[in-house]
Amino acid sequence: MQDGKASRTAQYMAFFRALETQGRPASRLFDDPYALALLSGTLRTFARLAHFPILGKLVHGVLDLGWPYTRSSGVVRTRAIDDWVRQGIRGGTRQLVLLGAGFDSRGLRLEEAKAIAVFEVDHPATQQEKEKRLQVCIGLLPANIRYVAVDFEKDNLERKLIEAGFEPGFPAVVVWEGVISYLTESAVQGTFALLARLLAPSSSLIFTYMHKGAVDGSRACPGGRRWRSWVSFSGEPFIYGLDPDTLADMLKPFGFLLQSDASTEEIAGHYCRPLGRREPGSPAYRVAIATRVEN
Repeated sequence: MQDGKASRTAQYMAFFRALETQGRPASRLFDDPYALALLSGTLRTFARLAHFPILGKLVHGVLDLGWPYTRSSGVVRTRAIDDWVRQGIRGGTRQLVLLGAGFDSRGLRLEEAKAIAVFEVDHPATQQEKEKRLQVCIGLLPANIRYVAVDFEKDNLERKLIEAGFEPGFPAVVVWEGVISYLTESAVQGTFALLARLLAPSSSLIFTYMHKGAVDGSRACPGGRRWRSWVSFSGEPFIYGLDPDTLADMLKPFGFLLQSDASTEEIAGHYCRPLGRREPGSPAYRVAIATRVEN
């Protein structure tokens, strides 16, 4: 929900990334040096306190008790998406679109992204606040990052992107992270259709979603009730979910071939066990990547 203020979900995700960055270098999943600068008030204070090991454990413990699986899913999805974005750029993609960018900083912190065009798309309120906080932190913002302010209820996303310099004839990596759950079914379907028109073959679409059963309550999910209550309390409730069993078939009419689909529980096992970490992730929160194929 946007009411002239920055998205609360965007701020919480920046908070989770800031906490992860305060961890020991040998065991953290990524380093986001900009996350702390994007925070303010209480969240910034708690993120600073987490630098001290004992206080850091306390902050993590309180978060994981009150909002189970939320922080864990957030940090493991960040690492997985980072790796897929790097892979796409190394494969020759010269355009990165962050659709619903929030307080994400991939355009700044991923070395590979610094040499390509990055399009950050989000609601004007969140975007203005983000730019203001980053300017305080780093001064002049990089020229390769184009901030595309879009009110999704009023603006034409396709036209806005092209006006910002996006080239539909060239492959791109699109990251649609932490957004689908908060949209209506028609808005989600409409965005898939728009991306199908906009993206050149061999483009990649990386997106996160909640299992449909966890959203409507028809599927038992560890901590699911508290998770739904937390996002509702924040003013941005879960509205829509997808079914992983039918996801590949759902994407086909839009011209997308599903390459990978995994829960953050599975992703956590892949990344965290080798580091000696115990992160639960969630069986209900998922990250998928699909490729745009020839019509």
